[in-house]
Amino acid sequence: MNPCHVCEEPTKNKCSNCNQVSYCSVQHQKQDWKRHKPSCHPFKIDHNEQLGRHLVATRTIKPYEIVLKEAPLVRGPAQISAPVCLGCLNGIEAEDHIECEQCGWPLCGPECKSLDEHKAECRLTKDRGQKVNVQEFGGPHPLYTCLSTVRCLLIGETSPEKASKFQELESLESTRRGSNQWKADLVSIGQFIPKFFKTQKFTEEEIMKAVGALQINGHEVPTTDPSHVAVFYTASFTENSCLPNLAKSFNKNGHCILWAPHEIKKNAHLSICYSDAVWGTADRQRHLMQTKLFKCACDRCVDVTELDTNYSAIKCEDRQCGGLMLPTKADDWNGSWRCRECHKQVQKHYVERILERAGKDIQSMEKNVENGLKYLKHYEKWLPPQHFHMSEIKILLVQLLAKDQKELMVIPDDRLLLKLNYARELVELYEKLTPCEVRTLGTLCFELHSAIAEQTRRVALETSLSPKDRLEESLFYVDKCVNYLQYESDIFIEGHMLKQARINRDALRMVTRIS
Repeated sequence: MNPCHVCEEPTKNKCSNCNQVSYCSVQHQKQDWKRHKPSCHPFKIDHNEQLGRHLVATRTIKPYEIVLKEAPLVRGPAQISAPVCLGCLNGIEAEDHIECEQCGWPLCGPECKSLDEHKAECRLTKDRGQKVNVQEFGGPHPLYTCLSTVRCLLIGETSPEKASKFQELESLESTRRGSNQWKADLVSIGQFIPKFFKTQKFTEEEIMKAVGALQINGHEVPTTDPSHVAVFYTASFTENSCLPNLAKSFNKNGHCILWAPHEIKKNAHLSICYSDAVWGTADRQRHLMQTKLFKCACDRCVDVTELDTNYSAIKCEDRQCGGLMLPTKADDWNGSWRCRECHKQVQKHYVERILERAGKDIQSMEKNVENGLKYLKHYEKWLPPQHFHMSEIKILLVQLLAKDQKELMVIPDDRLLLKLNYARELVELYEKLTPCEVRTLGTLCFELHSAIAEQTRRVALETSLSPKDRLEESLFYVDKCVNYLQYESDIFIEGHMLKQARINRDALRMVTRIS
């Protein structure tokens, strides 16, 4: 028995959504809803010494359920950024912008001048006694390096409640201090802000702590062009896992949406991937250590086979063997590698030479079908079919082999089959390895659905056989596409794909019912 949240009478009844607050009656639950709504989530914030604060599911979370929708505490330009409008954060051109009459910072138009987000740096710059004069617009601009930090420092002037929440976030200042990144940030931000803005409002320690909090908790938000960085309070307490149970989407306002592509059991820890889940383990580990200052020990990271996909493996140096080479120790990707068949060992520099060359060839390659196929043929000598470099090229080929419906209807049969087989292989791989990479999975499912539908159309023209089974398979994958992309805004390509997928799904449902 727990006390009712309104009258404190003992009751067994709890809020069915969060499973944390009790009510003695429906009337009291309705009466308390306005107060309870902001904190009514299917999770609680827990704490232990190893993880610090983290989120734990308070009930079973259903597939496709939104777990959290949250506006940012603060947002601003990325640390490396060309000039952007300090209102909407979209890119601006030298010949197409206005200057704020108060501070001189470039804006894309008068409607952005009065936005609350610009007011903090506007006042600070005005107090400086001299307007900003931005002349170069063609690339990263040093003045923008500090602006998101400035917004973090001044958040209390616009919202004391947000400032209080921001102060709770981890900055790892003591861990970062003295590192090469910390030293670079000290010069470009910590020492630059007082000097440029001619202010003593902030101590060096306050500035560097804000820098750390921004880097540790910041999310890249792609709702602007270029992407900006934002800090979300509750979302900051999600754990990292390279095999997470939450997907992350953004609405057109830049609000974060965390949702469950699959069922999450009660008492499970809620997680997202702080890195890029489609990278191999060595790259993810390196990125996490450089940006978040920890080494991941999730189920995927401690398994060198990456769930038996051999996503980071290379082929044995002995061409007669046919085995695959992976790190000798699961926790040391910089040590020796050993073949799992003949047990031959090579040093890391042998592996690095192959992967570095393979990566550079992707970067420098003109992206077309013929070059993609040549790449796969060339690197099959060293890399297995599901290696992350090979998979990257296959994703490219799935999208390039018929880029729209018109091309799909005339593509040769062998190329259509190639598109279909690569898409099917990639969906199977990434549903196992990266089940929350919903944009990648949604796109692949759409491409696979389209290829199956087109192949079915061709078969139906040539035979009298019923295509119902194949149409149902096409419907199966377009249904998956809709589920994966359902929270994608129409400001993204995936959002437009979602609209088309829904149209195709409804048409296929009608056809399969008639067949």
